[in-house]
Amino acid sequence: MEWRAIGPFNGGRGTTVVGHPTEEYTFFFGHSSGGLWKTDDAGTYWTPVGEGQFRYASVGAMAIAQSDPDILYVGLGEPNLRQSVSWGDGMYKSTDGGETWSHIGLPEARQIARVRIHPEDPDVVYVASMGHTWGPHPDKGVFRTRDGGATWEKVLFISEGTGAIDLIVAPDDPNLLFAAMWQFERKAWGATFGGPEGGLYRSRDGGDTWEEISEMPGLPAGNMGRIGLAMSADDPDRVYAIVDSETKQGLYRSDDRGDTWRLVSDNPNITARPFYFYTVYATPTNADEVWIPGNKLWRSLDAGETWTLEPSNKDDFQDIWIDPVNPARIIVTSDGGTSVSMTGGHTWSTFVNQNGTQFYRVDTDDQFPYRVYANSQDLLAYSVPSRSRWGGIPLHMTDFLGSGETSSVIPKPGDPDITYSLATGATYGGAAQFTINNRRTGQSETRSVWPEILFGTPASEFQFRFNWQAPFFVSRHEPNTIYFAGNVVFRSKDEGMTWEIISEDLTHNRTDKMEVAGSPWLPEYFGQEIFSTIHRMAESPHEEGVIWTGSDDGRVHLTRDHAMTWEDVTPPGLPEFAAVYEIEVSPHDPATTYLAITRYRKADDYSPYLLKTTDYGRTWTRIDGTFPQDEITRTIREDTERQGLLFVGTETGVFASIDDGGTWRRLNLNMPPLPVHDIEIKDADIVIATHGRGFWILDDISPIRQYSEDLAQKRAHLFEPEDHTRFGYNWWIDYGGGPPSDKKYYFVRNAEAGYTFYERGVVNGERRREYLDAGDARPLGVMIHYLLSDQAREVSLAILDAEGNEVRTFSQEEIPTQRFDSWDNRGYDRDLETGTPAASVGAGLNRFIWDMRYPSVSGIPGVPPVLIRPIAKPGTYQVRLTVDGVSETQSFELKIDPNETYTRAHTDAKAEFWMQLYDKAEEGVQAVIRAQEIQAEARAAAEAAGASADLRAQADAVDALAQDFIGSMVATGTTLVQIISEPTKPLSILVSLHNVLETSEGPPNAPMLAVYDRAVRRIDDSIAAFEADIGPAMDRLNQLR
Repeated sequence: MEWRAIGPFNGGRGTTVVGHPTEEYTFFFGHSSGGLWKTDDAGTYWTPVGEGQFRYASVGAMAIAQSDPDILYVGLGEPNLRQSVSWGDGMYKSTDGGETWSHIGLPEARQIARVRIHPEDPDVVYVASMGHTWGPHPDKGVFRTRDGGATWEKVLFISEGTGAIDLIVAPDDPNLLFAAMWQFERKAWGATFGGPEGGLYRSRDGGDTWEEISEMPGLPAGNMGRIGLAMSADDPDRVYAIVDSETKQGLYRSDDRGDTWRLVSDNPNITARPFYFYTVYATPTNADEVWIPGNKLWRSLDAGETWTLEPSNKDDFQDIWIDPVNPARIIVTSDGGTSVSMTGGHTWSTFVNQNGTQFYRVDTDDQFPYRVYANSQDLLAYSVPSRSRWGGIPLHMTDFLGSGETSSVIPKPGDPDITYSLATGATYGGAAQFTINNRRTGQSETRSVWPEILFGTPASEFQFRFNWQAPFFVSRHEPNTIYFAGNVVFRSKDEGMTWEIISEDLTHNRTDKMEVAGSPWLPEYFGQEIFSTIHRMAESPHEEGVIWTGSDDGRVHLTRDHAMTWEDVTPPGLPEFAAVYEIEVSPHDPATTYLAITRYRKADDYSPYLLKTTDYGRTWTRIDGTFPQDEITRTIREDTERQGLLFVGTETGVFASIDDGGTWRRLNLNMPPLPVHDIEIKDADIVIATHGRGFWILDDISPIRQYSEDLAQKRAHLFEPEDHTRFGYNWWIDYGGGPPSDKKYYFVRNAEAGYTFYERGVVNGERRREYLDAGDARPLGVMIHYLLSDQAREVSLAILDAEGNEVRTFSQEEIPTQRFDSWDNRGYDRDLETGTPAASVGAGLNRFIWDMRYPSVSGIPGVPPVLIRPIAKPGTYQVRLTVDGVSETQSFELKIDPNETYTRAHTDAKAEFWMQLYDKAEEGVQAVIRAQEIQAEARAAAEAAGASADLRAQADAVDALAQDFIGSMVATGTTLVQIISEPTKPLSILVSLHNVLETSEGPPNAPMLAVYDRAVRRIDDSIAAFEADIGPAMDRLNQLR
């Protein structure tokens, strides 16, 4: 089983960037919650680095050793400490250019802001750590290792509430260091972004000792917030510091290594939103050129005095790197994505080749194939197809539905062109911008519950309070009714034109936690910190009028009478500040409900909290006793088919339980550790929203649904396959590919954008491609799953039709494809057409893909393959697994596409004709093979003829008869040009008719039947003539031998 990443490939929020010092086109970027990425072609394509080797996906800082570029250090946990921040577990190191990684310590340095390496000794590394975001902790400050990470020492520490946000090493003196310390505290209800413990520090002895220089002449007086630092090798005496201060924000400059300072700019464009930006960079070859990534990208050419807006990729920039030798090489990252410039910032590479979208929720529709919906942090609202007829899922197939940043996108039942969502900034200043998006008109209309935006106002003064992820849903019982929650529940029966309040305040109404966030001198209020709100709602799928709510301050309520009354069913004994992150009403039992709860954003508590009730909340049971105790629990879902089969999303992936929470197992499989914020069970698939790598799908969970522990004791077990809906075939999938290699192939369909991929060959019946800028393809065929013990030896799979007739057999041995060198030079590879892939035989769970085809018509040695492999018609089929002589059989259905306009009668008629064509082609091929055998015999006779001229002449005559017959049936040229220059042969005509049959479910039309009849007559006539002539000729040859 494997997860598929379906995208969208539309960028995502980066945190750190660096360029390779010696490889001109190689760059890296770290994503805020989507892992580490690398390009070797200056940003044309990006690939993830270290997959499965990092425990967490949030990358805070990275550095490459200048003295040995094979040595890389990465610190996990982003330093831009917003409300949705992800974290890490310290430092990682690679000594082979990023191929392999090892964890080297600082596991509690959860948010790492900077990594600096000694320019001459790669074993000496400095780390600026912000430590824990949500509470005090001792692992804050500056750390140093002198032995490549084997041991660490804390060399600068202020308090458990103050961390290091920036750190620089002087370019001419590695013993001279500057550090920026930031007093910071964040809770779910707000954050403090500065205080008396923050400031500037300097070390002249490589970090052994430090002096505070915050009060040096020219720096602002009073408390400080976030500070960014920069130096340039062009003038190592100069230091830049962008300072958030209660008295005077701005860019300060020292020209004497920090002894004195002066304010050079207080331009509001470079000082905005200091908690989120506030970094500064000086070009290494020009100390007067200064860059500040802020809401926009700003550059100064006069040492910070004046500023110009620079073009780049989006907004909210986080990091920039400039080559110390060639300043035209630049890489920058923003909330939109990461871009490379090789022109000094005049032009930039795209970021719509990066799978880095951060989603909070996930919804699907009822189309076939279904589409997946959500709002994304800092980008848009999306609708992404779950699969594509063209293999991979290119970005152009994604629908952009309107502005969005958080919460859900829910398609209107019966009309997926209409979606409901929260608009950009969803809850800016407290307003909940409920939006209706019309795909047909392109209009997004806001119909907010209460559109009063109140910046700079404590939430205690709001009319209503709305969570950043304000929950809403469309009633499954009343499709025209929409429910929306703030601190109370609202209902609309006219798509938001009017809203009625249907509950009292269902929170604790913690007015003591309704403060204005930010530093004491600069409020930061965009709505993320509004507290005492309803965080989740859920409607019973069984009973109309039954609704659950859960608040971010720990209350759970239930109404069973259409909101006439609400009952407090909060689980007793919940610790303070338990936030309800998910409510899942069992799809099997109306009285059973599950809760996923977290406390990390309020109490720095990373423990799991999973609860279950079977009596409408009168009593609750914890089901997290065997769950990993350092995994937060964001979401929980119960399978729609198997009762007690549970799935939980955490900061590092997905966990599953087959015994209703008694035991748990990680279900990441091939998916790297990622924050999973929501899960939906869609038919037989699991669809998840990750906060950092877009949507992922686990196709066909039937093995999990059917699994029991006793199966592990069997030598083999065949799971019942999920019924498969045929999705059609098109030759564009094969066009543009090639043999398996590390070459980048490009797929393009006329008039549409394509995608780029690596060919990985045929694996377990599936043609595998690794997509670089598109979502992964769903396997095109029936998924067959089976368990094997390590004692299994001989394994085979057989596909049978409803009558038990064999359609196709696969063994553990691969039958290689027929090769024809000139034909393969077409530019793509058709291994699936003429070969037979091997069935997987590994111990444990195996998957094989039957592509729904019959075996290929037999290959003719030395000539182009007759590529005819009919696709099995809709109907009932069986799969038989035979292991060491013992067989098991399961049935499944091949279903017709529900969008199809043809009927089963049409598909049956096509199948009947297709099999006639298939049989006739095989008859013709066998006749050609027999002619080749006769020809070989004749040529052997000619070579052995010696002095017998009559024997040689007769052998040559037989050879010519055979060659004439072969040439009448198939092309005989040895190059593609020669082949297409020959008159069309009847077997080639059958191939062309086969290709037409592949394109639809419809029966052949009258012209096809007429062309087929002509080709059949040519085949029959050629065979008859050959048989009439070759018999006597062979008799004469045998007489002469």
